[in-house]
Amino acid sequence: MKIEKLNDHEIRCTLTLEDLESRHLKLSELAYGNDKTKRLFRDMVQQAAFQYGFDAENTPLMVEAVPVSTDCIVVSITKVDDPDELEEVYELFAAVL
Repeated sequence: MKIEKLNDHEIRCTLTLEDLESRHLKLSELAYGNDKTKRLFRDMVQQAAFQYGFDAENTPLMVEAVPVSTDCIVVSITKVDDPDELEEVYELFAAVL
């Protein structure tokens, strides 16, 4: 697992199939929020806190996971300053669909 700090509000985590296999996780499980997935996300945020001072305590987070190849996925974790703003973006997105 590779973690990069993009700015004070966002980190990017690169996960390989080996990273997921070591946690007994399947790629498809990332979308469902089971206990193993929650532990993975907690570990990513904790590692980012340790490495970069990325403090996400009591802060809403937006998580985006994008597969970049058959054996790699990039997870972006962004702190949301204003949860209402996120709701507005979601409503605009839902209206397009």
